[in-house]
Amino acid sequence: MVNPLHLYRSILRTHRRLPREIRFVGDQYVRGEFRNHRTVTDKRYLDPFFKQWSEYLSLVREQTKSEAPVEDESRSSSVRKWEIGKHLDPELLEKLDDDKAEQLLELHRASHKDDGGPSDDRPRSNTTPPKRGQ
Repeated sequence: MVNPLHLYRSILRTHRRLPREIRFVGDQYVRGEFRNHRTVTDKRYLDPFFKQWSEYLSLVREQTKSEAPVEDESRSSSVRKWEIGKHLDPELLEKLDDDKAEQLLELHRASHKDDGGPSDDRPRSNTTPPKRGQ
């Protein structure tokens, strides 16, 4: 069984490795999701919730191992691009209800507000941590 407080703190500690803008959005999202699940007791919701957050933590840890972000040749040499997250499965995107799809779009916009966006417009999983019941 996952210790929720340990998982929560580990995610926030790992977010310290992220660029400031991404960290801010990620921290707010993590806090909100864990706060929303604080009173949930049904294992049908909690098991997938903790499993997906654990997978998210592993992914972000792996992608932030390196001290320096990846060079982005399409930008000036003083700007670096972080390769964080992964593309979402199109089938998963199709299954999202309207509220979750809108939330995903808002997170995607917030995470790319200042950098002009990624090379394609598909949301990445760092903007879509798990929801209740998924």
